[in-house]
Amino acid sequence: MERVMYFAYGSNLDTRQMRSRCPSAEAEARAVLPNHALAFAGFSRRWGGAVATVVRIPGEQVKGLLYRLPPDELLDLDRHEGCPLAYRRRLMLVTDEHGHRRRAQLYQQPIGRVVPWAPQSDYLRVLQRAYRRLGFDVGRLTAATGVAR
Repeated sequence: MERVMYFAYGSNLDTRQMRSRCPSAEAEARAVLPNHALAFAGFSRRWGGAVATVVRIPGEQVKGLLYRLPPDELLDLDRHEGCPLAYRRRLMLVTDEHGHRRRAQLYQQPIGRVVPWAPQSDYLRVLQRAYRRLGFDVGRLTAATGVAR
């Protein structure tokens, strides 16, 4: 069975969360989504506040992690992400840490409904921990929240 590439940039950067949602997923490489910026919007009952999304902004980039997973686990991930209502799954081009452009699925909140606001501290801590583990700039993550911490 052919596996699907998935680009995680939010709480699915957390190894334990991703393993619980997609047990067969294999982390493949760090990657960036060009011409997009990280934002926090929407409302997650699980997290009690805003969650990550990406918005198109030329010249910006969103760092994340590429996973390879079976198609049936991608469908499970759809349910966890509230697809297609809270998020829509899109096929986008990302660039991996080796400079290779790759097609990958990612989740994005519907563009017309993105009203940015700060995430809850528990959610932000999960992302900060993942950013540190992956060597990403935690300062850029904090700046994306729009709240001085």
